[in-house]
Amino acid sequence: MVVTENKIKESLSSITSEILNGTNYNRSEFARNILNYPAMMVPSVQEPIIKSLSETFKGEVSLFDPFMGASNTLVTGMKYGLNVFGQDINPLAVLLSKVKTRYYSKDELLISEDSIKSRIEKDTSIKKEVRFHNIDKWFKNDVQIELSRIHRAIKQESNVGIRQFLWVTLAEVIRLTSNDRTSTFKMHIRSKDDIENRNLSPIKYFFSILKRSIKDLNDFCSVLIDNELIKENKYVKDVDVVWGDSLKIINTEKSFDLLITSPPYGDNQTTVTYGQFSYLPLQWIPIKDIDDKISFEYLKTIQQIDSNSLGGKMLDDFSHKKENLFQKSRTVKLLFDTFNSEEQVKAKKVINFVHDLDKTIDNLLGKLNKGAYLVWTVGNRNVNKQVVQNDNILIDLLSSKKVELITDLERDILSKRMPGRNNFSNTMNKEKILIFKTTAN
Repeated sequence: MVVTENKIKESLSSITSEILNGTNYNRSEFARNILNYPAMMVPSVQEPIIKSLSETFKGEVSLFDPFMGASNTLVTGMKYGLNVFGQDINPLAVLLSKVKTRYYSKDELLISEDSIKSRIEKDTSIKKEVRFHNIDKWFKNDVQIELSRIHRAIKQESNVGIRQFLWVTLAEVIRLTSNDRTSTFKMHIRSKDDIENRNLSPIKYFFSILKRSIKDLNDFCSVLIDNELIKENKYVKDVDVVWGDSLKIINTEKSFDLLITSPPYGDNQTTVTYGQFSYLPLQWIPIKDIDDKISFEYLKTIQQIDSNSLGGKMLDDFSHKKENLFQKSRTVKLLFDTFNSEEQVKAKKVINFVHDLDKTIDNLLGKLNKGAYLVWTVGNRNVNKQVVQNDNILIDLLSSKKVELITDLERDILSKRMPGRNNFSNTMNKEKILIFKTTAN
C-alpha cells in the first residue's frame, strides 16, 4: 500500500506527545545500552516517522544519516527492512554503529565471552599497553594495568566483528573508570580526593557490561529475526557504515529516499563535545579495527574531532561568507543584527556552524532521489542571551535550495543525554522535528 501525502501529514500529526517525548521507550531497546553515547536519538520517537514515510514509496526504500552518532536512526530503519547507510566524522561513532548494525548470533557472543574471560584470567602481566600525553592524569596506575590486560585479550581475538564488539565494551569501561568526570562531555578531571578514594576494577566492569551488551544485542537481533530480516546470518537488505566528513563528501555512490538525522547543532562551544567524550576510549582502540579510511589525526589533541566537525574551524574570508549566508537566511541576519560589535565577535562561531551546515546540505541533496523526504531534529540555543533559532535557520537554508517544509513536530527533551549548562550558553529543553520533501520531478 502506498500512502498519499495528505495521509502522511495526518499520520504524523497524530503521533502522541508521549511518543514524541520518549516517555514510553525501553532504555535497552535497539541496543542503546552498549555504549552510553551522548545525545542519542530515541528510537521510539523515530519509529512512527520512519514507518509512515517509508510507506509512501513503492518497492525498496533506502535511508541515510550523515551524522549517525550512535546509529539509532539506522537500526530503527533496519527494523522496518530499509536499506541503510550512515557516516560520521567521529571514529567512536563509526565503531559503535558497525557493531549495532551487524548481526551477531547468541552463540558467537557467548563463546567470545568465555574466550576473553579465559585470556584475561591467565594474564598476570603488569605491562601497560598504551601510552599518550597525560595518561597518568586520566588513569590511575592499577586501572591502566587492568585495562591493558583487557586490551591484550581483545587483540588476540581473530574475528574482527567480535573485536569491534569487545572494543565498544571497553570504551564504556574506560568512560566509567577514568579520572574524567562523567557529568559533562567536556574532559574535566575529578578532584584529587575523589580520585584517591575511587577503587575501581576495569575487569569487573568489563564483564558486567559485556553480559548486559550481549543481552541487548541479542534482543535487537531477535527483532530482526522475527521480522524475517535475517538470512544466512546477515541482514537481508543493504547496510553500510563508514567514516566520513559530511561537510566534504558523502562516501557512497548510492542515492536515498529518506534522510533522517540530527546535526551537531550549535558550535563546538555550545553543543555536545562528541570528540572530547570519545578521546580517552579512542586511545585504546586500534584504528585498523574501526575504519582504514580515516584520514585525519583524531588523537592529535583533545579537541581534534570537535575542531573538524561542523562549526569547529574559523572561516576564511568571514565577511564575504557572512553576507552570503544573510542572503540565504533572514533568521541569521536578524540574529546577528541584534548583537553589538563585541557580541558579534563571540557569535562568529554561530556563523561558522551555519556556513558549514549550508555546505553540508548541498552534499546531502546530491544523494537524494526525487521526492525524497528529509527529517531533521534540531534544537534552539541561547548565545549572548539571544535565541539561535536553528529550526528557522534550517528552514531558510533548505528553502533557498527549493526544498520546502511540509510539516513539523515538537518534542520535550526528557531523557536525551545532554550537557546541563556551560559558561557560554544554556542548552535547550525542546527540539523540533522538521520534515521536508524534495520535488518529485
